[in-house]
Amino acid sequence: MAMPVETDEVYSERYVVFLDILGFSDIVRRSMTSPAQAKELIDILEHIANAGKQFGDQNDLQQDDFRAQSFSDCIVLSENVSPVGLFHLLASTMLLSFNLLQKGIFARGGVAKGKLHHSEKVVFGPAMLEAYRLESTIARYPRILVDRSVHLDCKSPEFVALQGTVTAYPQLKFDHDGPPFLDVLCIVRNVMLTPMIESEVADCRNAIQTALDASVYEPKHYEKLRWLTIYWNSVAMEKGAAVVEFPQLADLGNKADSKN
Repeated sequence: MAMPVETDEVYSERYVVFLDILGFSDIVRRSMTSPAQAKELIDILEHIANAGKQFGDQNDLQQDDFRAQSFSDCIVLSENVSPVGLFHLLASTMLLSFNLLQKGIFARGGVAKGKLHHSEKVVFGPAMLEAYRLESTIARYPRILVDRSVHLDCKSPEFVALQGTVTAYPQLKFDHDGPPFLDVLCIVRNVMLTPMIESEVADCRNAIQTALDASVYEPKHYEKLRWLTIYWNSVAMEKGAAVVEFPQLADLGNKADSKN
């Protein structure tokens, strides 16, 4: 007869991030007919697989038992419940999302706090279900929502004190429909635009423009890219960077130029 397992032996209190790569199935389909797209798919998967190695030991950030797992088009990151753990987890998520954006890959996700089991092979628990619920039923756009507990923990004096340790520290914003989300583009807002950063910013802008132009025939896709465009342009105008043009406005402009 199997002995009962205590809940505390299975779960611990952790913050968890669930990320979904949007449009992944389209990338897979394109890879079937294009060697370039196939290479892009491999690069994407390797980038996702290396998320844990890339962000698990950042030189300028402390961590608190950071763990990462990827499967297909999903990424799960988690860390112990502590100010250091939350700060490192959100900073890592922010940097990962920004790096994917440069490659034209858009992430949607949820961040939750609660009971979680996260080993090298498996990850599950109530916190995981809540993060997945935020991503799959509420997020809607390419944004990363945080639950109430995470939001409150981001206001703690200990968390706020850590913001002075790095230039592009994780921040939250309230969206037009209510929920707080991770301000991934604060990387653009808060750093000096060196030539290298300007190149990365241009890559992001071009990726959004290309995806927006291609989405006009698919209203569901266009809605997501429209949100991302408005978000990008609000930051770009603050920094004097190039904005993304809406296809309708660009077309009208081209027509006007042709008449002159």
